[in-house]
Amino acid sequence: MFTNNKKRRFWVMAVCVLLAIVMIGSLIVGALSMSVSAASSADLKSKLAGLKDKAGEISQKSNELENQIADNTNKTQTVVEKKANIDQQIEVTTEKITNLTQQIQEYNLLIAAKQEELDQAQAKEDTMNEEYKLRLRTMEETGKVSYWSILFKARSVTDLLDRIDMIGEIAQSDQNMITEMKQVASQISDAKTEIQSSKTDMESAKSEQAELQTQLESQRKEADSLIADLSAKGDQLKDVYATYDEMEDEIRKQIDDVQKQYENALSDEAAAAKIAEARKKAAAAAAKKRGSGASTSAITSGSVRPASSGFLYPLPSGCAYVSDAYGYRYHPIYGYYKMHYGVDLACAAGTPIYAAKSGTVTVATYGTANGYYVAINHNDGYSSVYAHMTNYVVSVGQSVSQGDVIGYVGSTGWATGPHLHFEILYGGANVNPMDYVSG
Repeated sequence: MFTNNKKRRFWVMAVCVLLAIVMIGSLIVGALSMSVSAASSADLKSKLAGLKDKAGEISQKSNELENQIADNTNKTQTVVEKKANIDQQIEVTTEKITNLTQQIQEYNLLIAAKQEELDQAQAKEDTMNEEYKLRLRTMEETGKVSYWSILFKARSVTDLLDRIDMIGEIAQSDQNMITEMKQVASQISDAKTEIQSSKTDMESAKSEQAELQTQLESQRKEADSLIADLSAKGDQLKDVYATYDEMEDEIRKQIDDVQKQYENALSDEAAAAKIAEARKKAAAAAAKKRGSGASTSAITSGSVRPASSGFLYPLPSGCAYVSDAYGYRYHPIYGYYKMHYGVDLACAAGTPIYAAKSGTVTVATYGTANGYYVAINHNDGYSSVYAHMTNYVVSVGQSVSQGDVIGYVGSTGWATGPHLHFEILYGGANVNPMDYVSG
């Protein structure tokens, strides 16, 4: 009989200790898994906060622009000045849409992260409920097992103290489980609330984005209408065209001056010497290049790999249509023959534009003729220009790698519809870009 009681006490103690170990282990594992998800969602919330701050800055920029435009409307404006105002509106609207797109992406990630936290918390709650049920069933199955009965069966003072310690551990384990179950229940409730809140905010962002997209299309149509008006007036605006023709030439000179300043500042003597030699060769061939007439060069599909020259086609492969070639051409707005120093590559507004070759951004600005444009010095005698962008996403002095997105196709400046005006210069003189990005 004594032996049976001893065995029974042993198994009771063993089960209690095992339950305590299981409960403590589940708490540790649960805490670790939740902390990993929490860190992830915290990072996403931080990114969202940053994007919302950026959205606030863009809104402030938009308000300042609208105030400026309101002041301008009270003055006599040329069609070209009105076009410049619309271009700026298009750029700001595009920034807003891009910001909201990034917010929506982060909301999707945040919802997924919070759902993962919710799933973990619910799984943890289910496990703890089962463990608690097992605890109760064990107490029932072992008969009259209570804290008092365990104490009364002590055979000595030492045994009594051991039993008190064991009871304390079991009681503390029970309390920890109850506390943790409450915390898990609270986590589940919070996760559900955050998921619903994030979904609501995301839908709001999508709605605002759709409204801005409609606004953007309206702005683009207004810009195209102004350009069409310019073209229709023809002879009436010859003086205006001459003025802006001179401005185009001035912009070209400014680009070349900036490129030279950059080259002169190079600390690498070998690179500087290479560029200087390129300029010397290009100067000798410039007259011939510019007098060679219109080029019929074109490609039927864009290349996703650099051509043999090392240049990458600056647009996705679906945008390989050359709408206006390099060379002398009848200008669609000016209405007379004029040198076209690059190629016009037709593509939908908003299409990403890639750096044709690695290098350093030397120009990123707005010009009346070029709209938003970027120039890159490739540190080997070559440079490239990308014009009429909706907006650019690089800054002066930034190093870019071949294939990096530097901006998006638009029709800012003097442009008849969305396209990329793309130039390649060698030693400061223009060359036919299609000789470098195809073949």
